[in-house]
Amino acid sequence: MPKIVGRLILKGTKGLAQDETFYVNYGQIVNIGRAPYCEISYQDFKNYPKDESRDYTLNISREHLRISFYNTHSVQLKDLSSNGTFVNGRAIRKIFITDIVDKSYEIKLGTTETFLLSADTISK
Repeated sequence: MPKIVGRLILKGTKGLAQDETFYVNYGQIVNIGRAPYCEISYQDFKNYPKDESRDYTLNISREHLRISFYNTHSVQLKDLSSNGTFVNGRAIRKIFITDIVDKSYEIKLGTTETFLLSADTISK
Protein backbone atom coordinates (compact mmCIF):
# COMPACT_ATOMS: atom_id res chain seq x y z
CA MET A 1 0.00 0.00 0.00
CA PRO A 2 1.45 3.42 -0.90
CA LYS A 3 2.11 5.84 1.94
CA ILE A 4 1.40 9.55 1.98
CA VAL A 5 2.46 12.17 4.48
CA GLY A 6 -0.27 12.98 6.97
CA ARG A 7 1.78 15.65 8.72
CA LEU A 8 5.39 16.63 9.26
CA ILE A 9 7.16 16.22 12.57
CA LEU A 10 9.88 18.71 13.50
CA LYS A 11 11.84 17.59 16.56
CA GLY A 12 14.51 19.79 18.14
CA THR A 13 17.72 17.87 18.81
CA LYS A 14 20.34 20.53 19.71
CA GLY A 15 20.50 24.07 21.02
CA LEU A 16 17.52 25.93 22.44
CA ALA A 17 15.29 23.77 20.24
CA GLN A 18 16.30 20.57 22.05
CA ASP A 19 13.29 18.56 23.25
CA GLU A 20 10.79 20.77 21.38
CA THR A 21 8.38 19.02 18.98
CA PHE A 22 6.20 20.70 16.37
CA TYR A 23 3.76 19.43 13.76
CA VAL A 24 3.13 20.88 10.32
CA ASN A 25 -0.18 19.83 8.81
CA TYR A 26 -0.97 19.43 5.15
CA GLY A 27 -1.66 22.82 3.55
CA GLN A 28 0.32 24.79 6.13
CA ILE A 29 3.11 27.27 5.58
CA VAL A 30 5.13 27.73 8.74
CA ASN A 31 7.85 30.26 9.53
CA ILE A 32 10.50 29.51 12.15
CA GLY A 33 12.45 32.30 13.80
CA ARG A 34 12.90 34.41 16.90
CA ALA A 35 10.14 36.90 16.02
CA PRO A 36 7.02 36.50 18.17
CA TYR A 37 4.78 36.41 15.07
CA CYS A 38 6.45 33.29 13.63
CA GLU A 39 4.31 30.17 13.80
CA ILE A 40 7.28 28.48 15.49
CA SER A 41 8.85 31.24 17.58
CA TYR A 42 11.95 30.73 19.65
CA GLN A 43 10.41 33.02 22.26
CA ASP A 44 7.92 30.23 23.03
CA PHE A 45 10.58 27.54 23.56
CA LYS A 46 10.99 26.09 27.05
CA ASN A 47 14.76 26.69 26.92
CA TYR A 48 14.51 30.28 25.67
CA PRO A 49 16.43 32.44 28.17
CA LYS A 50 14.37 34.89 30.17
CA ASP A 51 17.52 36.91 30.85
CA GLU A 52 17.22 39.81 28.41
CA SER A 53 20.80 40.98 29.10
CA ARG A 54 22.18 38.46 26.60
CA ASP A 55 20.75 37.37 23.28
CA TYR A 56 21.30 33.62 23.03
CA THR A 57 19.63 33.43 19.63
CA LEU A 58 21.90 35.67 17.55
CA ASN A 59 22.36 32.79 15.07
CA ILE A 60 18.61 32.67 14.47
CA SER A 61 17.04 35.35 12.31
CA ARG A 62 13.69 36.92 13.10
CA GLU A 63 12.34 34.88 10.17
CA HIS A 64 14.84 32.12 9.54
CA LEU A 65 13.14 29.25 7.68
CA ARG A 66 9.84 28.72 5.86
CA ILE A 67 8.37 25.22 5.61
CA SER A 68 5.66 24.83 2.97
CA PHE A 69 3.70 21.59 3.06
CA TYR A 70 1.15 21.74 0.25
CA ASN A 71 1.79 18.39 -1.43
CA THR A 72 1.34 15.08 0.41
CA HIS A 73 4.51 13.70 -1.15
CA SER A 74 6.92 16.60 -0.74
CA VAL A 75 7.87 19.62 1.32
CA GLN A 76 9.59 22.89 0.42
CA LEU A 77 12.16 24.51 2.71
CA LYS A 78 13.24 28.10 2.07
CA ASP A 79 16.05 29.87 3.90
CA LEU A 80 14.95 33.39 4.87
CA SER A 81 18.06 34.30 6.83
CA SER A 82 21.58 35.57 6.35
CA ASN A 83 22.83 33.13 9.01
CA GLY A 84 22.32 30.02 6.89
CA THR A 85 20.13 26.95 6.82
CA PHE A 86 21.60 23.51 6.25
CA VAL A 87 19.87 20.29 5.26
CA ASN A 88 21.89 17.16 5.99
CA GLY A 89 25.00 19.35 6.20
CA ARG A 90 24.49 21.21 2.92
CA ALA A 91 23.70 24.91 2.75
CA ILE A 92 20.41 25.65 1.01
CA ARG A 93 18.48 28.66 -0.22
CA LYS A 94 15.43 26.66 -1.32
CA ILE A 95 14.94 22.92 -1.58
CA PHE A 96 12.11 20.54 -2.42
CA ILE A 97 12.25 17.29 -0.47
CA THR A 98 10.40 14.61 -2.41
CA ASP A 99 11.33 11.52 -0.40
CA ILE A 100 10.16 12.67 3.03
CA VAL A 101 7.94 9.57 3.16
CA ASP A 102 11.03 7.34 3.18
CA LYS A 103 13.58 9.17 5.33
CA SER A 104 14.17 11.98 7.76
CA TYR A 105 16.35 15.07 7.36
CA GLU A 106 18.57 17.03 9.71
CA ILE A 107 17.91 20.76 9.52
CA LYS A 108 20.38 23.16 11.08
CA LEU A 109 19.58 26.84 11.60
CA GLY A 110 22.65 29.02 11.97
CA THR A 111 25.44 27.34 13.91
CA THR A 112 23.69 25.97 16.98
CA GLU A 113 20.09 24.92 16.36
CA THR A 114 19.30 21.48 14.96
CA PHE A 115 16.00 19.77 14.15
CA LEU A 116 15.04 16.42 12.71
CA LEU A 117 12.31 16.65 10.05
CA SER A 118 10.33 13.48 9.40
CA ALA A 119 6.92 12.40 8.14
CA ASP A 120 3.98 10.98 10.00
CA THR A 121 2.69 8.72 7.23
CA ILE A 122 -0.66 7.12 6.56
CA SER A 123 -1.45 4.28 4.18
CA LYS A 124 -3.54 5.21 1.20
